[in-house]
Amino acid sequence: MKLSLTLGVLLALAAGTLCAQLPVARLSTIFPPGGKAGSAVEVTVSGADLDETTALHFSHAGIAGKLKEANKFTVTIAADVPPGAYEARVAGRYGVSNPRAFAVGDLPETTEAATNTATASALEIALGSLVNGRAAANAIDHFKFTAKPGQRILVDCQTRTIDSRMDAVLVLADSVGREVAHNRRGGLLDFTAPAEGQYLLTVHDFLYRGGEEYFYRLSVSVAPYLDFIFPPAGVAGTKGRLVVYGRNLPGGQPAKDLISDGALLEQLTVEIAMPADAKAAARPSGMPSSAVLDAIEYRLAAPPGKSNPVLLSFATVPVVVEQEPNSVSGRAQKISPPCEVAGHFYPAGDVDWFTFDAKKGDVYWLEVFSQRLGLPTSPFLLVQRVTKNDQGEEQAADVQELYESDANVGGNEFNTRSRDPAARFEAKADGAHRLQVRDLFNRTQGSPRHVYRLSVRRETPDFRLVALALPPPLAKKDAKDVSVSTPFLRRGETMPIKVLAIRRDNFAGEIQLTVDGLPAGVSGGPTRIEAGKNSALLFLTATEDAANWVGPIRITGKAKASDLELTRDACGGMVTWSVPDPANEPVPSRTTRDFVLAVSGREIAPLSIEAAENKVWEALADAKLKIPLKVTRRLDFTANLGLKPVGLSALDSLKEFTVDGKTNSAVLEIDLAAQKVPPGTHSFHLQALTQGKYRKDYAEVKAAEAAAKAAEKLAADLVGAAKQAGEATNVAAKVFAQAEAVAKAAADLVAAARRAVEQTPGDPDLVAASEAVAPDAHAAAAKAKAAADAHAAAEKAALEAAAKARDAETKKVEAAKNAKTALDKEKPKDVNLTVYSAPIRIKVLAGAKKK
Repeated sequence: MKLSLTLGVLLALAAGTLCAQLPVARLSTIFPPGGKAGSAVEVTVSGADLDETTALHFSHAGIAGKLKEANKFTVTIAADVPPGAYEARVAGRYGVSNPRAFAVGDLPETTEAATNTATASALEIALGSLVNGRAAANAIDHFKFTAKPGQRILVDCQTRTIDSRMDAVLVLADSVGREVAHNRRGGLLDFTAPAEGQYLLTVHDFLYRGGEEYFYRLSVSVAPYLDFIFPPAGVAGTKGRLVVYGRNLPGGQPAKDLISDGALLEQLTVEIAMPADAKAAARPSGMPSSAVLDAIEYRLAAPPGKSNPVLLSFATVPVVVEQEPNSVSGRAQKISPPCEVAGHFYPAGDVDWFTFDAKKGDVYWLEVFSQRLGLPTSPFLLVQRVTKNDQGEEQAADVQELYESDANVGGNEFNTRSRDPAARFEAKADGAHRLQVRDLFNRTQGSPRHVYRLSVRRETPDFRLVALALPPPLAKKDAKDVSVSTPFLRRGETMPIKVLAIRRDNFAGEIQLTVDGLPAGVSGGPTRIEAGKNSALLFLTATEDAANWVGPIRITGKAKASDLELTRDACGGMVTWSVPDPANEPVPSRTTRDFVLAVSGREIAPLSIEAAENKVWEALADAKLKIPLKVTRRLDFTANLGLKPVGLSALDSLKEFTVDGKTNSAVLEIDLAAQKVPPGTHSFHLQALTQGKYRKDYAEVKAAEAAAKAAEKLAADLVGAAKQAGEATNVAAKVFAQAEAVAKAAADLVAAARRAVEQTPGDPDLVAASEAVAPDAHAAAAKAKAAADAHAAAEKAALEAAAKARDAETKKVEAAKNAKTALDKEKPKDVNLTVYSAPIRIKVLAGAKKK
């Protein structure tokens, strides 16, 4: 599947334009990076675009975070949460962040005060406790503890297993400053106290780097520590007696001749029941190449505390144990495939030989698991065919040499390359065959920890899936950086998720992908990974009214291999830390327990592209299909768009076409015959890389501008109303004046009539005239009063309207000021933006057009 860039944007980038990306929450640190089960701990988070953080999400339901203040949370850990490394994600305005490990332990914990950078200020640690600390640049952290004679003290410094950048160096000295133990490769320091006294422990980064990203968890205890378990695998649904090797094992016995880092190991037989369903078992996070492993973590419980975890993987065939002596070909151990052999690359230079019989045409897959178990090994596998000459002398011919696998389906950001070899073997004739297994790295040094699984199994086509959030577009044409990314879906946006297929045992079939657990307002899939390909983009689309949401989603792949129906759920994958140039520094990445999506109920996509009609577009296989498009530009993204189809391989060769920045419509034309689009229903998307201006406070600016416009309109309306009220007052005043004059004239006439009656009493005509004018006078007086009331009401209304107009004018000025403040709050930034259209569905019909 090809992902192209638009020509216009490439030219802009080539000119050296440096653009930012749209903000997406990214978590760098959570400190302290863990806590004790059954406790509450206050943590501080740091990172980028963690604006308005509201929640802290964990991969275990027994861990909960409550916001205390900006970027600070109180984390409550339930007492029944098992020790282990879980995942924490911060949710805020710009989605949910990438995960960071959050460790849960069973020892009392403290946090380093960062003042212990000298011997005199060494922090005292109680035996059987843990300290969360940070390394400072060019500094050494000092600790002290007291031990009794004969106590085997284990100092464990966790760094990489909790997503830290630190490579720890541990040095232990006695009370007079003599060095008594050290480990300059990080991890474990094993020390047996020769006498009672105080010991000084120093911790620093190997290169004396430091800062908030160089955190660690340092424990000093007599709790058990496991180096490895043997055999390192078991069949699902079985219960077996396995041997754990380590230190301070309760009831353990010395393991004869097994020495690791100069210390004699102990061994203890334990009974372990493997879960019945390997696929349903919770897979611990690990390196990209280990995504093919189904495994669990095992810890040994003891009164001083539980041990560190060791990986116990699932075998698909019966497991047998390597039996020495088998270091020469003539003493090869007999095995009966299909089976799996558990062995050691120990001591230094160890070579193991195995022999089995095969008939002509027998097919097996030969695979070694060791480096993918988290070990620094480089296995080599040699296959020989064994025959005898006429004198009965044994002769061996090399058939295959198997070295590390170069397969990498994840690119720089998720390198699945492994040093473990795997290959298909087909017997060309009946007879005996031999396998030689050795580690190319252990020629001068060996460790009993370096175990391996040699699988000799029937060909069983299968696959595993990994889901990755695509990183944002690179800022410059020559940029090589690989950055941390996380899936964040804005309203009206379509976003791709890259799904990798790690194919096994020659499986090359099509994989159908679906997604479940999406919230209302978000749709996605189905799509497929085409036969013979190793990845596909699965697209999610949010409506313009989608609600805020954070949660895990489930991506499932289904395929058919021979008569088997295969169903596999994808695990998540992530870049742990951003890297400027993968050529100079490997990209740290790992699998994740969940794939978590965030949907914004507030942020909106700057651009949306979709078909003008939401329907399936139909055409005959030899016709030209025209699909009208609609472009919605919500922000200042007015550049031309170079659109290219993605998601349908038949359209990979379709030329990019341009949508003018001054228009919001276009037509996509596909010559179905020329593109050789096969009959059937297909789905694809359009992709464009563009630039524009973005401001974080866009919503606030729009809201403020809308409020200012509303206030301006209201003020204008109220000014008009006040003017009308004033005019109505003037009319009422005139009516009142006229009514008052009529009433006064009528009153004068009544008064005159009464005086005439008083001067000539008994004159019937005068009495009648006086009585005749009285009603008119009363009516005129009533009208005058009504006019007076109307005038008073009009004056009051005019005063109220004028007051409202003055208040509206004040609010208009304030709203305009707020709009200007919001506009000036943050200047818009030039950003690169990769835009994907909503899905476009077509149905290609078999047949030909009529001539």
